[in-house]
Amino acid sequence: MKEVLALIRKKKEEFEKLALFAFMQDTSIAPLERISWAPCLAPFAMCVKDLNNYVLRKEPADSLLQEMINIHTYEECTHWAWYLADLEKLGVNLSLPFTETLRFLWGNETQRTRQLCYDLAAICHFNDDPVLKLTVIECMETTGRVTLISMLPVCRELEGITRKRLSYFGEAHLKVELGHIRGSLKNDCIEKFLEAIELNKEQEKTACQIVEKVFASFSALIDEQMEYVQRHTGQYFFSTIGWEPKKGLRSCASMN
Repeated sequence: MKEVLALIRKKKEEFEKLALFAFMQDTSIAPLERISWAPCLAPFAMCVKDLNNYVLRKEPADSLLQEMINIHTYEECTHWAWYLADLEKLGVNLSLPFTETLRFLWGNETQRTRQLCYDLAAICHFNDDPVLKLTVIECMETTGRVTLISMLPVCRELEGITRKRLSYFGEAHLKVELGHIRGSLKNDCIEKFLEAIELNKEQEKTACQIVEKVFASFSALIDEQMEYVQRHTGQYFFSTIGWEPKKGLRSCASMN
């Protein structure tokens, strides 16, 4: 597994350079502007629940790796509730006609985000080998940790303004995204355990292909969020609740 983990680290370095991450850390921009893409993440945030419940999990587990994956899925499948709670705290709890909601969630704004969900489900469905599922999870954990770390500055600003703790976008989520699957192992044992997994040539080849595909799909998602921000300058999703970019701080304070 050493070669696969090395490739993940390489793809992580490339992933960290995406424009949205630098944008979110730019404190010269109003905090709500820097997180204005959050509603577009809905298809992925909600899909992860089903991915863990119905695709990654296999019970009864028939190996130690599958048992670790199962433990991981039970923790991960609850994070959608944090996402919904954070949207409420940020004021994104609109009353929209059902058809408008569907049009947004399945519209052009979230096309690549939805594609990521389909890619992850397909990869795990057609690669039932726990080692390959583990590879997918390692990629998800790594991209998730990069994203959450880049969000810390804006989340801390918003928490200071609203006096509301953010769970999905904030430090609480980061603390459980270790960058590795954990299962029942202690943190200091995980890296050694993963590196000690021996893959045959076919497993290693497929695992590396999965790493390339998953990182490409996650990068497309992140780029889509950045493009949303660029296309909607001055007309953010939050503006529908009376928030204006030029009055970001004052409007945020009104959410207390």
